Amino acid sequence: MRPPFYVRQVKQDLETWISKGLVPEESRDAILESIGTGSSARRLDVIFAVFGVILIGAGVMSFVAANWSAMEKLTRLVVLFGSMWTAYAVAIWFMASRREAIGQAFVLLGVILFGTNIMFVAQTYNINSHFPDGILLWGLGAVAAAALVPSRAALAGALLLGGYWTWLETQDYNHVLHVPFLLYWLACAAIAGVQNWRPGVHLSALTLIFWLAINFESLSRLLGWGDAEILTIYVFAPLALWSVSQLVERDANGIALTVGHYAFFFFLVAYALLHHTDMDAQSPSLVWFGFATIFSLAALAAVAWGIRRKVFSGIDALATAFVCLTAMAYVFAVGADGGRLDLPYRVGSLIIILWSLGRGVRFDDRFVINLSTLAFGVWFLYTYFEMFAGLMDQAIFFTVGGIVLIALSLGLEGIRRRLIAAAKPTATTGAVS
Repeated sequence: MRPPFYVRQVKQDLETWISKGLVPEESRDAILESIGTGSSARRLDVIFAVFGVILIGAGVMSFVAANWSAMEKLTRLVVLFGSMWTAYAVAIWFMASRREAIGQAFVLLGVILFGTNIMFVAQTYNINSHFPDGILLWGLGAVAAAALVPSRAALAGALLLGGYWTWLETQDYNHVLHVPFLLYWLACAAIAGVQNWRPGVHLSALTLIFWLAINFESLSRLLGWGDAEILTIYVFAPLALWSVSQLVERDANGIALTVGHYAFFFFLVAYALLHHTDMDAQSPSLVWFGFATIFSLAALAAVAWGIRRKVFSGIDALATAFVCLTAMAYVFAVGADGGRLDLPYRVGSLIIILWSLGRGVRFDDRFVINLSTLAFGVWFLYTYFEMFAGLMDQAIFFTVGGIVLIALSLGLEGIRRRLIAAAKPTATTGAVS
C-alpha cells in the first residue's frame, strides 16, 4: 500500500527520467510492475470483467425469479447452488491459468449468488427469522471468500454488507448499541491490512465512521450522557488515535498514514459540530470527565514523545492542548443552550483548520493540504450564511453569496496550489501527517 498519489508521481517522474536518459526506456514496465501498477488496458479488462459478472448475477436471479413457480424445490436448489459453485469453479480455473483479475471477478459473482441463494432458500422454506441475520450470513460468506481466496472484491462486498447489516439492526430493530458489528468490522479491517490493500483500508475506515455516526443516539441512551458529552467521544478518541499513529514508523504500505488521516479529519469535523449540541440541563458526568482526561493525556503524551522524535513540534503540542481544553470547557459551559458559544467555537474550528494547513505544508502532505483547504471553504461559507442570512435583503444575499462562491473557488484553488508548491519533502520518513 503506497502513500497518496505515490504511483501517479512515480509515473510522472519516470517519464522525466527517461527523457533525460537517467533511466532506460525498456525498464519502464518493470519499474511500474514493481510498485504494483499496470497498464490502463489491464485495468479496463478488470472493470469489464466485474461489470460482466454483475450482469451474469442479475441474469441468474432474473431466470430463477421468472421460473420460480414452475420449479420443484429440488430443481430450485440445484439451479441456485449449481450456479454458485460453477462461479467458484470458473474462478479457480482462471486463477490457475494466471488470470488473477478475471478469477477475482468470478469470486465476486460467487459472493453475489451466495446472497441470492440465501434469499431464495428462505422463500422456498418460508423461513421468517430475523431478517438482518440473512444479510449477516451473506456478509460472513464474503468475509470467508476474502480471507481464503484471498479476494479484494469479496472484501469490499463484505464491508458494504456489514454496513447494511448494522444499519438494519440499529435503525429498524432498535439495538441499544450494535457491538457485534465491531467484531465483524475488525475481521474485515485485519484482512485489508494483511492484503496491503489501500482501498480496503479506506473502505474499512469509512464503514467504521458510518457505524459511529448511526450509533450516536444509542451511545447517549447507553451512557446517559448529554449530546455534547457524546460528541466529545468523537473528538478525544480520534485525536488520541491520530497522535499515536504519528509515532509509528512509516513503511511502504502506509497504513498508519491512512489511519492518521481519517482520525485527524474525523475529530476535526466532530469539533466543528460541537457547538450545535447542548447538555439538556444535565451536569457533566464524572465518568465522562475521567474519559476526557485520560484520552487528553494520552494525546498530549504521544505529542510530547513525538517532539523528541521530531514528528511533532511545539505548535502541535499547543494545538492539541487547545482542542482538549476547549472541548472539555464547552461541556462544562454549555448548559441547556449552546447558541451563546457558537461564535467562540466557530473561531476555534478556524484555528484548528489553520493548524492543519500549516502541518500539511510542513510535512508535504497533499492530502492534508487539500482537505484542509476544503474545510476552510466550508467553514467560510457556513459563517457567511449564519452571520448575514438575516441581515441582508434576500436578492442581495443570494447575489453576494454567488459572487463569494465564485471568488472562493478561484481563491482556494490558488491557495491550495501555492501551499503544495511551497511544501518541501521532509527528510524524516516518520514525519508525514
